[in-house]
Amino acid sequence: MLVLINVAGFWHLGKNSFNIDVILYSWRGFREMTAEEIIQSVLSKHPEVTRAQVLEAFEIEKGKSGGLIEDETLLRLIAARHGVEVPQTKTYNCSLSISLLVPKLNDVTVSGRIVAVYPVKSYEGKQSGKYASLLIVDRDSLLRVMLWNDKTSLIESGELKAGQIARFSHGYTKEDRNGQTELHLGKKSVVRVNPQDVDEAGFPFISHFSIRCGDVTTAQLNVHLTGKVKEIFPSSTFTRQDQTSGKFLRFVLADDSGEVTVVAWNEKAEELEPLLKSGIVVRLVNAKAKTASNGGFEVHVDAATYVDFSASREP
Repeated sequence: MLVLINVAGFWHLGKNSFNIDVILYSWRGFREMTAEEIIQSVLSKHPEVTRAQVLEAFEIEKGKSGGLIEDETLLRLIAARHGVEVPQTKTYNCSLSISLLVPKLNDVTVSGRIVAVYPVKSYEGKQSGKYASLLIVDRDSLLRVMLWNDKTSLIESGELKAGQIARFSHGYTKEDRNGQTELHLGKKSVVRVNPQDVDEAGFPFISHFSIRCGDVTTAQLNVHLTGKVKEIFPSSTFTRQDQTSGKFLRFVLADDSGEVTVVAWNEKAEELEPLLKSGIVVRLVNAKAKTASNGGFEVHVDAATYVDFSASREP
C-alpha cells in the first residue's frame, strides 16, 4: 500500500500502510485529490488495471526521475496516461523530462536541444499577434515548443538556433490535434540559451533519433531521416471536398540502406519545389510514415515537418 509522510513540510510516498486518507497538497485553500483517490480513479476507469500495476508504474517513474520530481506529480502523470484527469491547482516548476509531460500542466520547466526552428507567423482574430515554434529533444523524446507574441523575437533575432541547448521555464502544456503534448511559452515564460548547469550528453542531436531510408517499414508519427535526393517527380494539384485546391510533390530519398518515396503537401510542396535538386542531402524532422497505395510505405511532409538542407554539415 501507499502512505504520505510529511518530512520537513514536504509530502513523500511510502509503503506498508493500511489506509490512505491524507491530502496530497493544499494550495490557496483548494483541496487536492488524495493518493487513494487518484489510484481509485484509475482503477474505476480501467478495471483491467490492478492496484499493484499502478504502484509498480509509480516506482518505475520515480526511479526514472531520480527523485527530482514530486511524488504527487508522478501520480498525476500516471493517471493522465490512463486517460484520467486529476483536478489540480498546483503548478509544476521543477525541470521535467519530455517523456513525462502530459497536457494541462502549468509553470513547467523543460530543457532540450533545439533540432528545428520554424518561421514566425502572424494570426488574426479578436486579438492579432505572432507565433512560432521549435522542436527540441532530450535523451528520450521530442517536443514541440510554441512561442507566442513577444517571445517570437528570440527567433526573429536569431538568438534561438538549431543545435543549441535551451531551458524553457514557466510554460504550460497543451494537447495538439494529433494527441501529442506540446509546451507553450507566454509573457511570463523565460528562455535561457546554453545553461551552464546541464550535461550536454543528455541532449543528443536529432541524428540520434533518425532512421535509415530503408528502415521505414511501419506507419508512425515523428519520423526523422536523412538521405540524398535520387529522383524528383513533377508536382500535381488536386481539388478538396470543399472545392479548394491543393498541391503535392513526390521525390525519392536514398541512403546505403535503400530508398523511400517522400510526399510533400500544399505549402511544403510550394516551399520545396524550387529547392530540390538531384544529389543534394536532405534531412526531414517530424515527418510521418504512412502506408502507400502499393502496400509499401512512404514518408509524408507537411507544415509540421522541418526540412533541413544543411544536414550533411551537422552531427
